[in-house]
Amino acid sequence: MFSPATAAADDGPTLYKQLCASCHEAGTERAPNRDALRAMTPERVLTALEGGPMLSMAAGRTGVERRAIAEYVTGKPFSQALSMTPLPQAMCKAGGALARGEFNPLTGPRWNAWGMNASNTRYQDAAMAGLSAADVPKLRVKWAFGFPGELSVDSQPTVTGGRVFAGTQSGAVYALSAATGCVHWVFQAAAAVRAAVTVGQIQTRSGSRVAAFIGDRSANVYAVDATSGELLWKTRVDDFPFARVTGSPTFHNGRLYVGVASGEETAGAVADYECCRFRGSLLATAARLPGTATPSWPST
Repeated sequence: MFSPATAAADDGPTLYKQLCASCHEAGTERAPNRDALRAMTPERVLTALEGGPMLSMAAGRTGVERRAIAEYVTGKPFSQALSMTPLPQAMCKAGGALARGEFNPLTGPRWNAWGMNASNTRYQDAAMAGLSAADVPKLRVKWAFGFPGELSVDSQPTVTGGRVFAGTQSGAVYALSAATGCVHWVFQAAAAVRAAVTVGQIQTRSGSRVAAFIGDRSANVYAVDATSGELLWKTRVDDFPFARVTGSPTFHNGRLYVGVASGEETAGAVADYECCRFRGSLLATAARLPGTATPSWPST
């Protein structure tokens, strides 16, 4: 009988066959096949095993075992993994819009978070879009950006203040220039980011700052300085092992509203998992840093 206690770093094939092959080699819709896995980095697979969609399948395994699986399915050792860092030439040049205070999320066309506004209407009028019906046939690709080391990006982009914010399956969140596609900054969350980023203004000890609110698949929520990518605060919104944030946080009147889901649909595939122990929830948390006043934020 195979057990975690006897596993070694070279047990990747055995562990893969035991835990993974039934889905990844059976044409399951949401499970990447072996060719797709070989195109990933070990770090990308390990993120899925330790904080992403495969968390429930690998929860009973040691860190050594999870790393063995990641190296086996990608065919790459961690020491030789492909870089997931953007190339230097992809980064925006210093100065200009990078300077704090010049990024204003209320200027220009925008689509903030998932539903565009607090009513979640998902409606963009012509004035906000900056387009008319006659302009649509004239649209052409201006730039394209390839996310390093990623096979899929399923968070809806947020566009505001001339920037595009997008999260990835590896947990990297990018702030791109809407004009050129260059990278202003990259923030690394602890797990995959599926929810759309929400941008709002909060108070900190050093004054008012524009924050990008991010939720990940390990039930963490972050406030990141939207200009620089600096972490302002981080909180875990639920302690359930398979809790996750997959819906876009909503910012309103100084509070951040966060919906919490779970990954029990995959955990239930494990024969000895005791289902079902989680109910979805909604919580409201102060978006500001402790000890600061409630911010004012113009309605959009």
